[in-house]
Amino acid sequence: MFSSIVPLLMGLLLCAETRPAVPVVPALTERHHHDLRCAAAFAVVAVAQTRGDAAALALPPLGIRGKHYMGQVGERVAAETGLSGEAVHDLLIEAARIVTHDGATTVAVACLGDLDGAVPPRPAPDAVACLGLLGVYADVLATRDGDSALARTLARESARLGPAAHGLLVARGLDDAGQAAAIDRQRALAREALNGGPASIDADDFALCRKLAEAAPG
Repeated sequence: MFSSIVPLLMGLLLCAETRPAVPVVPALTERHHHDLRCAAAFAVVAVAQTRGDAAALALPPLGIRGKHYMGQVGERVAAETGLSGEAVHDLLIEAARIVTHDGATTVAVACLGDLDGAVPPRPAPDAVACLGLLGVYADVLATRDGDSALARTLARESARLGPAAHGLLVARGLDDAGQAAAIDRQRALAREALNGGPASIDADDFALCRKLAEAAPG
């Protein structure tokens, strides 16, 4: 139930300032309040990241890990307090209203250690993986939608990662043929993941790759 709250917040936050406060729940501990506050902050910042907010984008991508954290917190608070799922849902919405007022990005930054402990970050994709991932996404979009602006942008971002990717592969001792094979493997893994295979790519990988491309020279 709780893992679906992020998209729900996108609508609820529009009227958060007028929503009546949730009554104090004596069963909650300070730790419960802290965790609910962090979960709400991650959800609010994740929404801001989807909207391109610069301050939110300075944080790690929170759409996937923040959702998992919120799910863990919601289920644990319900189990430890005996509150219903609906009651915990209301507490999370109220926490989102408060952190929005207090500055969700600041709250989220203070909670990143909690997130790392509860939902450890995946290894960040490197330039080689990102070159393949963004290139395959560009190909898929071009096949599906034709010569779209996003397909062209992703193709350019993939190309910008070329020098860094080849630099990494040279450092690994690969010659030209080995470098080409390594990039082909990354592209195959990306296609496999997009086709529902065992390889794993999530939205955070995609966001990190685009950020890496943005920072690349050229």
